[in-house]
Amino acid sequence: LQELVTKFNDSQEDIYAEVQFQGGYEESGPKLTAALQAGSVPDIMMFADTWWARFLLNDVLEPLDDYFDDEFNGSNYVETLYNEGVVNGSTYWLSYGRSTPLMYYNKDVFAEAGLPDRGPETWDELREWGPALREVQAAGKPIGVHAFNPSDDWPFMAMIWQFGGRISEGLDIQIDQQGAVDAGNWAQEFIFEDEFGYLSQSPTTDFGAGVVATTVGSTASLRGIYEEADFEVGAAFLPSQVTTGVPTGGNGWSLLKGVPQERKDAAFEVLKFLGSPENAAAWTLGTGYLPVVTEAVNEPELADVLAEDPNFSAAADQLEISEPTDAVRTFVTDSTSTIISGIQEILSAQSTDVQSTFDGVADSLRDGAEQIQDSYEQWYG
Repeated sequence: LQELVTKFNDSQEDIYAEVQFQGGYEESGPKLTAALQAGSVPDIMMFADTWWARFLLNDVLEPLDDYFDDEFNGSNYVETLYNEGVVNGSTYWLSYGRSTPLMYYNKDVFAEAGLPDRGPETWDELREWGPALREVQAAGKPIGVHAFNPSDDWPFMAMIWQFGGRISEGLDIQIDQQGAVDAGNWAQEFIFEDEFGYLSQSPTTDFGAGVVATTVGSTASLRGIYEEADFEVGAAFLPSQVTTGVPTGGNGWSLLKGVPQERKDAAFEVLKFLGSPENAAAWTLGTGYLPVVTEAVNEPELADVLAEDPNFSAAADQLEISEPTDAVRTFVTDSTSTIISGIQEILSAQSTDVQSTFDGVADSLRDGAEQIQDSYEQWYG
């Protein structure tokens, strides 16, 4: 990002843009809240898909539509991703670093285990492959079959969808219902009864180190995995079970209302520059995030990578069956940490009852949803 903004600054003399890193999603969101209270806000903010709409409900985001022109507007973007930032016909969040989860698998281990060179089509198929994978040694020990992430609810939400459940439909909380409970029970049995899975503080690091055969990670993890792995990496669609389930994730840009118009106009020029096909392609190549600008895929370097590396194109292909995240994660304060705590409980101890744990998570989420229900209905009906 700094390279692209430096390129913007060097391209003209009227505007100088400064990049300030304020931490990850869960850190930068509260910092913006404090900045709003202090009356000192940035011109542009990069929001996670689970954060931007909380500020929308408080009416501090600038509608972008009046800034669009014939050359740069919503039609430049992948429609499904662009539409996530549109509310009541106006654009408040412009997709940028977008991703979906992928199933990463160690092709060398799969070959040694006599398995097909593809990801598992279902979670049950991964379980069926477990004994063969455990015959493969890593550092003198049987290799792990699958590493679960205890600090991110996004991959597990995908699993809940795949088992026929949701965390929420709108603000109707459903994590205590059958599909979610089935996913939790399946994962718990996979870890403790089958002894095929485990919780990892950094699943993609473990995968890159070759100590686990599969994991689910972001599209944007691929570049880092390539740097760490000394084996052939495979990236595949997520497994299904009862149905498919692929959530989108990542980040996008918003302008803030409470800044002078001259600065908002200048800030939008930065967004236009970042959203050009050439620069959007450079962003995708540098990070591994999805190409969100439709014409970016025709830029020669990116087109070559997409054609030559099926791992790189897997996420773009999988986007066709993707859906936005469950609304409770986007709108309810502390929702993700509440969900993560429940996931950690059920995947850390076999004795933890999934139904009662998710009942407690659901109660907390309903309390949070009730507090914002009126504001949510004003914007979303």
